[in-house]
Amino acid sequence: MNDNEKGLDRVLPFQIDTLDVRGRHVRLGPVVDTILARHDYPDAVSGLLAQAILVAVLLGNSVKFDGTFTVQTKSDGAVSMVVADFTTPGAVRGYAQFDREALDRLGPDPAFGALVGKGYLAMTLDQGPETDRYQGIVALEGEDLAECAEAYFRDSEQIPTLVRLAARRAWPDGPWLAGGLMVQHLPHGSAGPRADVGGHLPDPAAEDRWVNARSKAATVTAEELVGPELRMEEVAWRLYHEDDVRVYSTPVVSVGCRCSRERISQVLAQFSPEDRADMAVDGKILVTCEFCNAGFAFDPETVEA
Repeated sequence: MNDNEKGLDRVLPFQIDTLDVRGRHVRLGPVVDTILARHDYPDAVSGLLAQAILVAVLLGNSVKFDGTFTVQTKSDGAVSMVVADFTTPGAVRGYAQFDREALDRLGPDPAFGALVGKGYLAMTLDQGPETDRYQGIVALEGEDLAECAEAYFRDSEQIPTLVRLAARRAWPDGPWLAGGLMVQHLPHGSAGPRADVGGHLPDPAAEDRWVNARSKAATVTAEELVGPELRMEEVAWRLYHEDDVRVYSTPVVSVGCRCSRERISQVLAQFSPEDRADMAVDGKILVTCEFCNAGFAFDPETVEA
């Protein structure tokens, strides 16, 4: 099978009307591997960043907007920051900051809590300069980023949500693969029942449907998420074959970085000539994009806005 047939770098939206549920299944192959390969990350950091990229794609693809959806962690752990963003219609990028010595002290397979320590997960929706940015923040608590995302929807949006994430190498030292699943309860109309702060639906029948949907989604395995033995449609059908699941077209995900020589030049032009001279090393201002690791060199005397 080629990447298209495997479902790599695609999102599969699905809906189950009988259970009042909508969902997204995402699989990333060359996209996530390209992003991670641009940096010399240890596997523990790569796995965490891959999960953040999955969250950005799952959530960004589920909202109708034009702009950028960003997922960012900030904490006091060995991995102090992870950033991933999804820009419509489907461009993703990401990077991480970490302390290599602190990471080495955690051993070969550190738990999520040990990696990130104490901090927060911020999710930001930015639709451009003419609109207000929306941001939600939750504590970095739980077994992984999936539980943090669930807490965000439960506490900030009052939407019952289940999230599952998986990331691994295809084989030792091989390319990275990642897969994620998000299932959410749908309201009955614009003012339908939502979860209360405790995460329960006020209508017992709706609660039963959600428990049913959540229980089935929770059986998904890491191998099914990542694939590629089963096609994405087959995963949805396995989980919900009794419930008239409907699947839709699969949007393509691609690697996309917004850095450019022109944009960086505009930023540098805002500094005084004296400040630019102080930035120079051997007569050049060197700028490296944290996301894609591309390097740019500028003459401090000829930078133009």
